Amino acid sequence: MIDQDIRKLLQNRSSARMTAIWQKAKDRDLTGLDDEQQRLAKIMAEHEDDLNLHFENAHLVYDPEQDPDTEYDPFLHITVHAIVEAQLEVGDPIEVVQFFNAMRQKKYHRHDAIHLVGQILSYFIFEMTKNQKPFDLDTYRRLLNKYKTCDPQELAELLEKEPLLSDTD
Repeated sequence: MIDQDIRKLLQNRSSARMTAIWQKAKDRDLTGLDDEQQRLAKIMAEHEDDLNLHFENAHLVYDPEQDPDTEYDPFLHITVHAIVEAQLEVGDPIEVVQFFNAMRQKKYHRHDAIHLVGQILSYFIFEMTKNQKPFDLDTYRRLLNKYKTCDPQELAELLEKEPLLSDTD
């Protein structure tokens, strides 16, 4: 019981932290934020038009136990986006950079290319958190390598419709 209470407290603090970062992003005032918080704030600002209502009402509706298959978590979306941005920045794994560059060469918008990587990455995050599996870096790299040759729009539609299960076996 104590473990559950601690977990819930940490999750709520995470939600409170993200809400505070959103306030800074919305006010266009990044003072007092560390580098990672600034990265999150900038990404939130990029998503402001699409996610404004989610961010504004997160304190009312946020459920840290929500099911990612049926419910949308704007904070998870921003976190995954930030992870991809960080992977691109450091060039690790290199397949993220190669995939991203391949999508950009096909005239796919930068933001949308990041979301494609995020969709692939999200599968692995789900496997780690929900199914208690270790992050499968080799398969992540293999899928990025495989999918970099695809048409971006077709890949986006494929990833929306079907999980990566058939490709990870």
